Amino acid sequence: MLRTCNLARPAIFTTTALLLLLAGGGCGNGVSASPSDEAARAALESALKTWRDGGKPGKLAGTDPPVEVHDTPWSQGELLGAYEILKKEEAGATEKKFSVRLTLAKPERTEDVQYHVLGLSPVMVFRDQDYQRNINMEDGPKTSKSGGASQRRKSTASQR
Repeated sequence: MLRTCNLARPAIFTTTALLLLLAGGGCGNGVSASPSDEAARAALESALKTWRDGGKPGKLAGTDPPVEVHDTPWSQGELLGAYEILKKEEAGATEKKFSVRLTLAKPERTEDVQYHVLGLSPVMVFRDQDYQRNINMEDGPKTSKSGGASQRRKSTASQR
C-alpha cells in the first residue's frame, strides 16, 4: 500500500503544478496565460483541420505557437468529416471556450461539443470531457467494461 501512495504523489504533484501554472498561479507580472480570442480560435481551427485531414491528436506539427490537442474520441479513432465553430462561449479568465458542431464520418453522426483552449506556448486544446477529467483529476476514459476502477481496487486489495 505504501508503494502505491508513493507512486501517486509525483503524479498528483505534477498535475497540481501544471494546473497552477496554467491558472497563472506562479511567478509573473500578472499577465494572463490565456491566449487571445484570435490565437485560441486559430489553435482550435488547426486542431480540427488536422483531425479532418487524418492527422493525430497530441502535439501538432508546424504550428506557431505550438498547439497540443487532448481529444479522447479522436485518439480512439473516430474520424471527422466536417466541423463548424458555432460560437465563443463565456469562460474563466485563463481559458477560451468554443461550441463546435462535429460531423463524424466513423461512426456517422453529428455532435455539438465544447472545446477549451488555454495556455500560450503551447496552446492547449481540450475537448470538454478531457478538460473536466484533467481539472477534476479523474481517471481516464473507460476502454472496456472489465478494466475499470473496480478491477483496480480488487487487484490492489488482493496485493495486501
